[in-house]
Amino acid sequence: MADPRRGKSNNARIGRRCALVAGADSSIRQLLRTVLEIGGFDVVEAGSQPEVLGVLAMAKQMPQVIVLDVLLPGFSGLQTLAYVRRDPRLTGVPVIVLTSFAEPPDQTRFVEHGATTVLTKPFSSQRLLDLVNQMVTVS
Repeated sequence: MADPRRGKSNNARIGRRCALVAGADSSIRQLLRTVLEIGGFDVVEAGSQPEVLGVLAMAKQMPQVIVLDVLLPGFSGLQTLAYVRRDPRLTGVPVIVLTSFAEPPDQTRFVEHGATTVLTKPFSSQRLLDLVNQMVTVS
C-alpha cells in the first residue's frame, strides 16, 4: 500500500529482507528507515498501533524483523508487542524494542512481554545494524 507521506510503497519487494519500523516520532522512524535501507532492507513504517495492524493485515510478505518504539499512539508499545506475539504469522520474528528506559528492570519487563532484545535511546546506527543482522538470516 502506498504511503502518501513518503510517496513510496509500503509493501516490500518479494525476496528482499523486510523490516517493520513502528513508532510515534517520524524523525526516529526516518533514521531507522535510512539505516536499515543501507543495511539492505526494504522498510515499512507505521506511526501508530492501528497503522501497525493495517500494515500487517495488508502485507504480501511478513517482516523478518520488527523495530518497535514503546512510545506508540493508539496503544502502548507493550500492547502492540503482545498483539505481534499472538499473531501466528509472526512466530519467530525478532522484535527489537526501542526505548529510553535504560534500567535493567525495564528491559527485563520488555523481554518478559516478548521482545527479543531491547535497544536504548540514544543508539548508534552500527549497533542497530549489528542487532538486526544477528537476528535475521539472509534468505
